[in-house]
Amino acid sequence: MLRHLLPAAALFGAALITACAQTGAVPATTLAVPAEPEAGWRPFSADSPWNTKIPADARIDPKSDVLVADVGAAGSFYVNMPEWSVLVKYIDSSQAPKLPVRALYEGRYGPGFEPGKRVPLPADTLPEDATSAQRYYVTLVDPARNLAWDTRQLGRTEEGEWFAGFGAAVDLSGTGVAMPWMKAERADLSGGARPSGAPLMAGLLRVDEVKAGRIDHALAFAYPLAQTGKFLPPASMALDAPGKASERPIGLPMGARIQLDPAFDIDNTLLSPGAKTVAKALQEYGAILVDTAGATVLYAESGPEQLAKWEGVLAPGDLQSLFTTDFIATHFRVIDTGEPLPGVPRPVK
Repeated sequence: MLRHLLPAAALFGAALITACAQTGAVPATTLAVPAEPEAGWRPFSADSPWNTKIPADARIDPKSDVLVADVGAAGSFYVNMPEWSVLVKYIDSSQAPKLPVRALYEGRYGPGFEPGKRVPLPADTLPEDATSAQRYYVTLVDPARNLAWDTRQLGRTEEGEWFAGFGAAVDLSGTGVAMPWMKAERADLSGGARPSGAPLMAGLLRVDEVKAGRIDHALAFAYPLAQTGKFLPPASMALDAPGKASERPIGLPMGARIQLDPAFDIDNTLLSPGAKTVAKALQEYGAILVDTAGATVLYAESGPEQLAKWEGVLAPGDLQSLFTTDFIATHFRVIDTGEPLPGVPRPVK
């Protein structure tokens, strides 16, 4: 089932990545510099909107009923894993080779990926057998230094040259919120791998926290009917529409936050233990819109190491028995976080 929508340029990039994956393969053990986060590690600062609970007296959006019905219209909540999620590779960046990454689309790059910059890239960053969907979002994370290098459409040519559709370095000790695009020297400098500008680690379900039974941050979600041309912080950019036919002036803008009714009794449901942990995070912290997708989805870390660990902890369909279209429409609400900001204007043709 298709869980993500790709623009034409992205389809081209994905095809190129697939082609490159079939050549110039490097043994997985070569130049590997793995690292593991310490127990209790959490990206971003305590005051980050990603790590802030929704207050009991939070204002509800006046159009909440209509908007959450829109969210549920695409079907039950699904957890993207392994495809169309984020391939996470934890590394010791001080030991990794530093290499340039060419912009797949001329002039499109974020902070830390400018021409002349070098990025820590172990030779085994991309698994040889991964599909283009699994490779679409890749982040290299140094948990000891709280740094990450987010990429979209990461790949490598036969000659060993790395390229990406977009790349951005992220300070994981900060708030996880880039300045709005209109305040940046160049709009892309406030961008990220996702169309919302949100870092790839923001809102990501992590194996260790679900296994421990406690998630202390908001979750990242996507759905098909997101609004274009508007955004709310913690997003820094809006979902763009390549043509008038794809514009959508209604729906949730990037950065909008939804919440599962805190009064709903999760413990007395038939959800798996892992799904109950996810549901309780949706009550305490909610979920923030970061992307558009072919279904209503959450995102889980999906590197090869994590995929092996998810077995018996959480499965892609574990939420679907309860989080149906009707349930989403009646038990979720949209938090009012202010007036949306405009997206980057498109040139008039």
